[in-house]
Amino acid sequence: MRPMSEVTLPSGTPAPPIPMFRGEKVWLRAPRRSDFEPSSAGAVSDAETAHGMGLKRPVSPEEGDEYFRQITSQQGKTLFAFTICELDDERGVGDISLREIDRENGSAELTIVIIDKAAQNRGVGTDAVNCILDFGFGELRLERIYLHVFDYNARAIRAYEKAGFQTDAVLRNARFHRGTHHDVNVMSVLRADWLAAPRRRAWEPRD
Repeated sequence: MRPMSEVTLPSGTPAPPIPMFRGEKVWLRAPRRSDFEPSSAGAVSDAETAHGMGLKRPVSPEEGDEYFRQITSQQGKTLFAFTICELDDERGVGDISLREIDRENGSAELTIVIIDKAAQNRGVGTDAVNCILDFGFGELRLERIYLHVFDYNARAIRAYEKAGFQTDAVLRNARFHRGTHHDVNVMSVLRADWLAAPRRRAWEPRD
């Protein structure tokens, strides 16, 4: 499946579509209402996925609709949200966003979830994070992108470290989940870190 509608050149020859932001495994597109259908709510409420997110209860389809309305109304204002798709496919496998946009100081908070379990543990999350870092630093002129991750989510911490995040602070016992208090790690990437990363940017041509 092609990621976008084909573009016809003046010669009449169809040109393959090129996503605005793409990595080695994924591309990012605008969220659609279909991304928040009942099946998506169920996927987020999966025990393992919900544990990584720190959800305390299942998410209903109605809450999924409300979330879609919220991000649509705030898109480009207080947040920038994207659906993660694997290359050459329009089906969403997760969500990623920049929130709490501080334009004065140049910072934003990153959030991400891979809800398709078949897409987990394959580098999809790290690739999506690289894409949104390119967007944040390359388009929004941010200076710092940060995130919060629970101490028990070792898989996510490794993925963030691969994308260049460093631990700024540890909020001790800041999250109560499943009967226990957990530390919350605050991690960030600075513009200088991003500039020094030896990789192709999300807008650069692929072979």
